[in-house]
Amino acid sequence: MKVSDFEVVLNEEEVLLDGLNEKQFFLRKAISEKNWENLSEIISIINTKCEKFAELDEKRQAIQDSLSSSEVRPYFEKLSALRSKLLKFNIENQALMRYVNITRDFIRGIVENVIPQSGTKVYSKYGTIVQPQPSSVVVDRLF
Repeated sequence: MKVSDFEVVLNEEEVLLDGLNEKQFFLRKAISEKNWENLSEIISIINTKCEKFAELDEKRQAIQDSLSSSEVRPYFEKLSALRSKLLKFNIENQALMRYVNITRDFIRGIVENVIPQSGTKVYSKYGTIVQPQPSSVVVDRLF
């Protein structure tokens, strides 16, 4: 593996992260505007880009492990910038996940109050009562 390969992979990762951050903005916008068709398209694009980034990151790590520290040293600044972009992406994902979880719990509470689930009490394996989940509402965790 060569240093030039390492630089190419770093540049590809940077382009992918920039694209992910841009799509994340549109994801947040689609959620706030409740544009569900656009939302599923954006999620599909983000998932594809995340898979590609994971592949590139493994490749980068393999190349980085084969290089000496003196060969990698000139790229420390770029690696730091990539880490900060990745951290920003992860923080935004966590915020969106919290929003979705709060909304899901709110909807679940409303559905439970309007359409109480009948049946016996359900217990966990630890013996605590578990609230029945509405069988007609499906909420998927995408993050």
